Amino acid sequence: MTVEAALGIASLVVVLAVAASGAAAALTQIRVVDAAREAARVAAMSGAGEGVAAGRAAAPGADVSVDSGGGSVTAQVSVPARGLPGVVLTGRAVARAEPGVTG
Repeated sequence: MTVEAALGIASLVVVLAVAASGAAAALTQIRVVDAAREAARVAAMSGAGEGVAAGRAAAPGADVSVDSGGGSVTAQVSVPARGLPGVVLTGRAVARAEPGVTG
């Protein structure tokens, strides 16, 4: 009986840890998408450098890239998911560049 209880408790702890990591990853994904949206919006108004800075401010520790061309600005934000090895969370947003804004 003791072995079964120990295995049951250990299994319960593992399931709860995975569920907590999944919930944290979901919240991080929301933050990454918001950071990409903010980076694209700022880059469309002020340029790529300002967009990268805005993306990094919204998602600290993330890799932020901003590309412009053809009248639009594309921002991509990536960050590894904590607690889930090998999982990278990515958000991408596109905004139309304001007239006169250069990369």
